Amino acid sequence: MTFISKHDQEDSSFDSSTMISVEKAQSVNECTSLIDRSTDEPDSPHLYPVDVGYRPWLTLFGATCGMLPTFGYLVAIGIFQDYYQNNQLRDYSPSQISWINSLDIFLTIFLAVIVGPIYDVVGPRPLIIPGTIIMTLGVMLTSISTQYYQFILTQGILTPIGSALVFHAAAPATSSWFVKYRATAFGIGHAGSALGGAIMPVIFNGIEPKFGFGWAVRGIGFFMFGLSLICCVFTKSRVPPPGFQKIDFTKTYIRPFSQKPFLLLTIAVFFVFFGAFIPVAFIPSHAVSRGFSRESASYLITIFNAVSILGRIIPGITADRLGRFNTYAVCSFLAGLFTLALWIPAENRPAIILYSVLFGFFSGASVSLFQACVADITPSPEIGARLGTISAVMAFAALAGGPVAGAIISANGDRYFGAAIFTAVVMIFGALMTLVAKFYATKGNLWALS
Repeated sequence: MTFISKHDQEDSSFDSSTMISVEKAQSVNECTSLIDRSTDEPDSPHLYPVDVGYRPWLTLFGATCGMLPTFGYLVAIGIFQDYYQNNQLRDYSPSQISWINSLDIFLTIFLAVIVGPIYDVVGPRPLIIPGTIIMTLGVMLTSISTQYYQFILTQGILTPIGSALVFHAAAPATSSWFVKYRATAFGIGHAGSALGGAIMPVIFNGIEPKFGFGWAVRGIGFFMFGLSLICCVFTKSRVPPPGFQKIDFTKTYIRPFSQKPFLLLTIAVFFVFFGAFIPVAFIPSHAVSRGFSRESASYLITIFNAVSILGRIIPGITADRLGRFNTYAVCSFLAGLFTLALWIPAENRPAIILYSVLFGFFSGASVSLFQACVADITPSPEIGARLGTISAVMAFAALAGGPVAGAIISANGDRYFGAAIFTAVVMIFGALMTLVAKFYATKGNLWALS
């Protein structure tokens, strides 16, 4: 089925079979998977065409620069978890410290429920500009923090507010420009976040030994500020924003869950995200417990995120050919499977490095491809709101994942096998629920390339 926006219905022509499909979907209140993705919206003389020309790629470049410092900061959390455990917050438990990073992850993702609908009516730039200022201020204040409550306020609350404004304006802007190559575009955009996660530990480890924690964090802050400015310049929505209008709470936040594909996909993403950030947070401290130096252990985050760049681009390209739901389910399943097969028995350097590589690749797809899946079952004018809604739900999983894993580790005498089992189980369950969502989206056709 192909969805078209109300705006395009008024400004362009389209075939009657597409119109019938849209009316049928609306009448039964069901969204089905897009099998023919060659067109998402009909061409309009008032809109730039999708998938062609330089404008989609300029927007993708800008969005990538926005995702690099925002989500990249989140996937570099392992360097802070380990550093705080051995420095400013050494009197606190791993579970208590993980609340700082979990709040960062939670708010960055959860605030999409607010930012998404605002994006739908104002476009990206009015969100990116204040977001850049708030995010940079949060990082700079983190650099002078010394107490637990200060890290909670600066790194756990202020920084993610700014990051959410930038990130959730950049992602849906990309979606509006791509249809046939939508998963590829999302993969490239999210590769920016992985690249940021790979670069930030290098910045931190290069500055901290010589100039201390404060300047190391400020160096990361300047890096994030510069990239966000580039995002502001190049990121533009294809569909002109309609301006402020009253938000129908029921239609925006409640009605999507009456559609089984969206409800089941939300459940799937919730469980995938429940486990996806646990290894990111605890791989360095696990490596230290197995004989790594603290500096070499922090570079595991760089390895993890460097490989995750490929894990966001290659599965994205594959998803545009073999199906977005299919690829998301397989990658989430393999991320859980390799956690069971490698993280639990990992006792030496090669095994730990290999796990960082494999989990980095497959989890990279797990945290990026869901957006393409949502876009496949969502009318174009509602993409920002739908992404915000599903992000708000999965944010609670990301919030709980770190503290739950930290509590499991503490309860098992600082051993990591329990956290590994928990990670694997929730991610594999999320993969299976993705297939159930696909079953309903395709009316039972599990062989469909969706």
